Amino acid sequence: MTAVAELFHPDLNPTLRRLGERPRGAGRAGPSEEDRQVRESVWATLAELDGLRGPGLLDTAELMGPGLYQSPFLDTVFAAELLAADGRFGAELDRIAAGELTLAVAMREHGTDEPDQPAALTVARDRVTGVRRFVAFAAEVDHLLVVGGQEPVLALVPVRQRGVRTRRQDDLGRGDLYEVVLTGARARLLTSGGHYATALANARLRLAAHLAGIARGAVELSAAHLKDRRAFGAPLARQQVLAHRLAALAARTTAVLTFARTAARAAGTGADVRLPAAQALFLAADLAREAAAEAVHLHGARGLTEECDASVFHRRAAVTALTLGTPAGLRRLAATLLANAHTV
Repeated sequence: MTAVAELFHPDLNPTLRRLGERPRGAGRAGPSEEDRQVRESVWATLAELDGLRGPGLLDTAELMGPGLYQSPFLDTVFAAELLAADGRFGAELDRIAAGELTLAVAMREHGTDEPDQPAALTVARDRVTGVRRFVAFAAEVDHLLVVGGQEPVLALVPVRQRGVRTRRQDDLGRGDLYEVVLTGARARLLTSGGHYATALANARLRLAAHLAGIARGAVELSAAHLKDRRAFGAPLARQQVLAHRLAALAARTTAVLTFARTAARAAGTGADVRLPAAQALFLAADLAREAAAEAVHLHGARGLTEECDASVFHRRAAVTALTLGTPAGLRRLAATLLANAHTV
């Protein structure tokens, strides 16, 4: 077992699942001080283990899934790839690897916006103006990487300045999504807009792995419940119908994760993985939602309560699955790429 795997050990997952969660209607309330300290400790340890860079990012994303670990990890490594492609941000990349700098990627103005077609952004020299919604951890990170327009424009925006206003949005996952209003905010413009589609594909592969991890966690939670719950003098796990349903979900989880890893290896050789990335994310998102719903179902009435982790999986899977594309958007992208590939 790797050191990063030890950090996200199954025994710690029940604690990680609740970190940062706020009650419904909490509005702008932040996480408790204890939660904040634990999250910062986990992030610092991840940096010490060199888990914020290198070829193991996809596996790290998958390991975070069963614990539903909420952090700016996925956005930070997405942004880091674009900073690296620019070539002028060596100091920032070193700070990211050391766990000293975190980023959030801001692409959407409306819920129907797709990452492949970022919302418009007004740029005037070194100032940007626009609105972005559903930005994860916007109030906690150090910088926003704001993506705008068809080119697209990439702007690195320090969060703590007068031209940036954040407002937490209540969401089904009870986590850290924010509306961000930029009004003449100071920014550094990147020159790596041409690399955006490639970086987005790589980010989708990591998200697919993370969603596969969520599915694995939901299956493991359900299996443990069926072993403990007894009916007719025997554990429910001995009933073949229930066991086969979980086995099918586990097999699909392995298949999706293998697909994502294969595409990630191809990306490492310079191959265009936009199509397999969209396909992997579509499959992983559907799988995570289904596995979480099955967990709620198998836990019975208790699965619908706030106290049951099955409900946490159900809520988080629904939100996380839409982070880098809706099902309709991913299907449309895959269809377009397939059509282009077979056009004579």
